[in-house]
Amino acid sequence: MTTLESHTFVTISTGHVSAATAKMLDNTPCAQWPCVGGSYADYGWFFYAHDENAGEGDRQIPDDLFTVMTWARQKGFSHVLLDRDAEQVDDLPWHDW
Repeated sequence: MTTLESHTFVTISTGHVSAATAKMLDNTPCAQWPCVGGSYADYGWFFYAHDENAGEGDRQIPDDLFTVMTWARQKGFSHVLLDRDAEQVDDLPWHDW
């Protein structure tokens, strides 16, 4: 029997990224994002929680988004769903936009 790969993800509020990062995620085709992920309809974004920010220039993951990824990795999650209706996390910065 093949051992299937599995991952865990966490769902948190879109307010954990800045308005500038949200705009970048909304206005950039996901194939051009500086991280692996995509849109979650009109509700937010789903992405892999990279453990390294190796990009340069516009290919670098924005600091606020990388902070979310780092937090997720520390909590044992491999992916993050930022959902506009999800809960706020006390351990992360909050951007009220």
